[in-house]
Amino acid sequence: ACGVTMEDSKLAAMLTKGSVLAASLAVASAFQPTTLTGFQPKVRQAACGVTMEASGMQKAAAGLAALPLAFSLGAADANALTSADVRSLTYQQIKGTGLANRCPEVDVSSGDIELVKGTKYKITDLCLEPKSFQIEEEVVKKRTGETKKEFVDTKLMTRATYTLTGIEGPLFFDKDGSLTFLEKEGIDYAATTVQLPGGERVPFMFTVKDLEAKSSSPSGISTGTEFGGTFKVPSYRSGLFLDPKGRGGTTGYDMAQALPGMEADGVEGQEELFKETNKVFQVTDGTIEFAVNKVDPASGEFSGVFVSEQLSDTDMGSKAPKKVLLKGIIFGKVGQATGDESY
Repeated sequence: ACGVTMEDSKLAAMLTKGSVLAASLAVASAFQPTTLTGFQPKVRQAACGVTMEASGMQKAAAGLAALPLAFSLGAADANALTSADVRSLTYQQIKGTGLANRCPEVDVSSGDIELVKGTKYKITDLCLEPKSFQIEEEVVKKRTGETKKEFVDTKLMTRATYTLTGIEGPLFFDKDGSLTFLEKEGIDYAATTVQLPGGERVPFMFTVKDLEAKSSSPSGISTGTEFGGTFKVPSYRSGLFLDPKGRGGTTGYDMAQALPGMEADGVEGQEELFKETNKVFQVTDGTIEFAVNKVDPASGEFSGVFVSEQLSDTDMGSKAPKKVLLKGIIFGKVGQATGDESY
């Protein structure tokens, strides 16, 4: 009903408008939200057709048809990020996009990383990116009134600075024959805060410090290889931190209630007062398990998923910690030790 006939003199203007239209439709389709069924809603095409009477229209139409294809190929795996993709980006391209908080993944799996017993290896560029943050809470069932402890979903309050990256350490076969990885250095801790459904905020130190992970794999790392081990969780606050009343672990005031309040008779409130005053640097234990699902033997890269459990902040000993359950993706690179490592 609204067809348009154009002459050769209007060819340039038509191509410009057609290119913009095709590009706009392609971008709109790439950023459409995914429905519950897994399909993306279609973008409605323009209702008007264009009739062209120029001698070179077939080549121009072919060029316009290629535009949506180019956009769709670039947006097909928008969530996947490989190490090659990261290396190809400049600082200005990464700045402000949140990509620095992402862990790369191995795009294809094509074999096993064979390791020889007696040879020293290392894992470098180990990266852990949490995708799920859960806190253990007492949940009351509405029908039965029963109270049960469950891990509930939370809202992440920290900006894109919660990923651990650049972690490395030796990889070797232990005396008992188990494949062992020891964490030695890297960005191995990240202060993170989440919010419970009721509004309470829970800070914790996401970390894998001093991780000792073991696997029963007899020959190397392949699809299905699982590691498990324990690590140390340092205090969320250091000894130099001062609370609102100026009290600290290694500096600041010793107390804020004066001696009469500390020496008053009576049991009620004295324990809480002591915990608030006696600042301590607590180190707790955490556990982690991760499984490899993709391996690239040519580059030594592997990726998979992890599940980690640790305790939250205790406010330097004054509060009871909560259990934190984290689930996400892991990436690393296996190489032979050169002997120049500090470990």
